[in-house]
Amino acid sequence: MRWDYAPDALRIDIDASARLNEYLNAPHTLLLAVFQSADAKAFRQLADDPDRLRMTLAAGGPAADFIQTTRYVVAPGQHVALSIDRAQQARYVGIVAGYYDADGPRAARLFEVPLRIDKRGWFSSTYRAAPRTLELKLRLGAQSITDAREAPLNLPPPGARAWTALDSGAKTLALPSADANEGGSGKRDKRGNAAARAPRKQ
Repeated sequence: MRWDYAPDALRIDIDASARLNEYLNAPHTLLLAVFQSADAKAFRQLADDPDRLRMTLAAGGPAADFIQTTRYVVAPGQHVALSIDRAQQARYVGIVAGYYDADGPRAARLFEVPLRIDKRGWFSSTYRAAPRTLELKLRLGAQSITDAREAPLNLPPPGARAWTALDSGAKTLALPSADANEGGSGKRDKRGNAAARAPRKQ
């Protein structure tokens, strides 16, 4: 099977808590790094080494042992989509959120590029596998990644004017905040998730 380059084949919905990367009772921006590799071992070794993980996030250039590295700064309360080209030979996608105090298990997630299986023929069926677009939902809490999973995303096509090109080659798209979708209360619980409003007394 061929693992060819594919434009905009990695799309991530990023929803950050208003208390993102909280330190000394104040929220801060956070550096999000997306690593593409041909095997899972390289990312697991990185996530298991806190010192190397911090150094890799702080470095500005491509990370060693990875095919491609994309960095993006997330602000507290931001809800944004990222569209990234899948590099040639990339079979795994690792995500690291650069929290002040988080270790690998709380700040890193690894995903395998999914496959699309095509069936051909009526009497003698043949099957062909090919990589397909990886779509992820990522929730960033105050101190750790609170949710990271593969899920279908309802986003404009990559060529739409709503997307903004970044220097890294990726594209970004501002999305409605979770608070706006839930009535604009703006209130969140201790984990940074949108909190439900109690009904008013009549």
